[in-house]
Amino acid sequence: MARVEPITVDVQPARDADLARLPDEFFTDRFRRQRNGAGVLFVAWLRDEPVGDVYLWLEEAEEPPLRRNLPGVPLLTHLEVFPGYRNLGIGTRIIGVAERYLNDLGHQRAALAVRDDNHRAERLYRRLGYVDWGHGLLVCLADVACPGGRRGVAPETCHVLVREFDQNRPRLERTFSSSTRSG
Repeated sequence: MARVEPITVDVQPARDADLARLPDEFFTDRFRRQRNGAGVLFVAWLRDEPVGDVYLWLEEAEEPPLRRNLPGVPLLTHLEVFPGYRNLGIGTRIIGVAERYLNDLGHQRAALAVRDDNHRAERLYRRLGYVDWGHGLLVCLADVACPGGRRGVAPETCHVLVREFDQNRPRLERTFSSSTRSG
């Protein structure tokens, strides 16, 4: 099997103009939260086409066990790479930008939850240095699509993984600050 080389994408916080390209109610909600300082919706762009995203949840976690065991730890949520662009290094790039953003803010770690049956995603996270949080499986409140294009929440059984940041790593300039993307 031939090795596929990663492609270069521009990963930036969502802007007003981006919502027209991301019309789902999920993005509208997360962009509203971003405006209120509750998190950051990062979008990966290949030229002018959105190809993936992650929402960096900076509020207290919704799930009591997360609030109790990981107080104040930011959560990477809803990481997705759109069909046709998977396995090209885009997910790794999106996570890297989100982690650098957290490092710039002075956070020492990040957490995420991955469904217990999503083995491919869990392998990616573990390869990137995420480890089990040590408190067992967690029932998470997952954002899901409902009929008619609306969004809702549904319980999912998840593994929670945490990554400690290297505190010796110098804070980096945010890679999205020098973008040439128009809009």
